[in-house]
Amino acid sequence: RVVIIDGAGRAFCAGHDLRELLALRDGPPGGLEALFARCSAVMLTIVRCPKPVIARVHGIATAAGCQLVASCDLAVAAEEARFATPGVNIGLFCSTPMVALTRAIAPRAAFDLLATGRFVETDEALRLGLVTRAAPANALSEATEALAETLAAKLPAALHLGK
Repeated sequence: RVVIIDGAGRAFCAGHDLRELLALRDGPPGGLEALFARCSAVMLTIVRCPKPVIARVHGIATAAGCQLVASCDLAVAAEEARFATPGVNIGLFCSTPMVALTRAIAPRAAFDLLATGRFVETDEALRLGLVTRAAPANALSEATEALAETLAAKLPAALHLGK
């Protein structure tokens, strides 16, 4: 009745491999477009999922990882998590993450993140609306599960209608 997206390792999702992006940028035409089309298909699957999708963010979420958080319906982040769209720092504008970010947070705040490439901590991500709840790292799973249980107790048709 609810989908939880979780990361493994130190990062929730670090996004694309920057070396791969640079190689595709400088390689044959169409490489970057194909990669971004696959990424967009994943994000659209999340958006179109009839069930509520929660991101459980335990570590950094950068570029497409930040897009992943913004594409989910709800996000619970550890207080230590950090978020950024740093593509601009290597000459790439995170235009694909821009779509999800501007749907999740105010357009000017999204452009600030996209144009500066700066990292934001969980408390700022919460104020911006990128994440919906924060929890200490040792309580992240419990906080996410509690939210999921609350949603699972609702009538699925009502939640589907809301999505």
